[in-house]
Amino acid sequence: MEEIKNKVDFIFYSNNTPNTFKIQLILLELQKSHGITFETILVDISNRENYSDEFVKINPNKKVPAIIDQTVIKPFVIFESVSILIYLAQKYNTFIPDVKKHPEENSNVITWAVWQAANLGPMFGQFTHFFKFSPIANEYSLQRYHNEVQRILRLLDERLSVSTYIAGNEYSIADIASAGWMLYLNITPLYNANKQRFPYLFRWIELLNQRESVKEVNENISISLKSFDPRKSRALYTDDSELINAGAPIGIEKVILKYD
Repeated sequence: MEEIKNKVDFIFYSNNTPNTFKIQLILLELQKSHGITFETILVDISNRENYSDEFVKINPNKKVPAIIDQTVIKPFVIFESVSILIYLAQKYNTFIPDVKKHPEENSNVITWAVWQAANLGPMFGQFTHFFKFSPIANEYSLQRYHNEVQRILRLLDERLSVSTYIAGNEYSIADIASAGWMLYLNITPLYNANKQRFPYLFRWIELLNQRESVKEVNENISISLKSFDPRKSRALYTDDSELINAGAPIGIEKVILKYD
């Protein structure tokens, strides 16, 4: 990991993946609206830098994202992506309604942000692992997480059929939380998700695409996908060179995923 030599408001530990893109989104928004400064340190998980003694001091859970708030007298770490979103939103009084003035709206934003961390993120992550990175296809795991991904997509589409944004009529950290994963649909076909199946979800994505922060993150997602080498990820789970170099999990062609 690189060192930050300049004094900035926030140090951001990232690796250009869905959970870190949501933190990049809010930092870019705050940079524009509040003039904050931040620098990014890339943590190479394919080389297990997240297990280094240096990084474990930042996050004992050994995962990105994490940030260090250096705007205070005694800088400190915040980790877990939605925890970071809530902290920054409350610190700068933006992207979250005031809890005293608008308690119901505040609760809606926090609820949908936590929903993402408890449902969308873990289920999409597990499906992606078994569909892309697992050395050998596991039909039970694929079917289980496929069904959950489809359920979550349906739920999100239903929610957005009655609400402009996920938590209400204003852009909030609830949208930023889900955008880390959903913006990938701008660039690559995933989960058999399209405008015909999920019209309100894609309407929401197109609305988000108008924001400058989202445009920058979309470009970063595109760059990360072009440079991504799945063999490095597969090598985290097996030493077998044949399995590492396979184009997909061995046997996945035998698994038939059903869509409604």
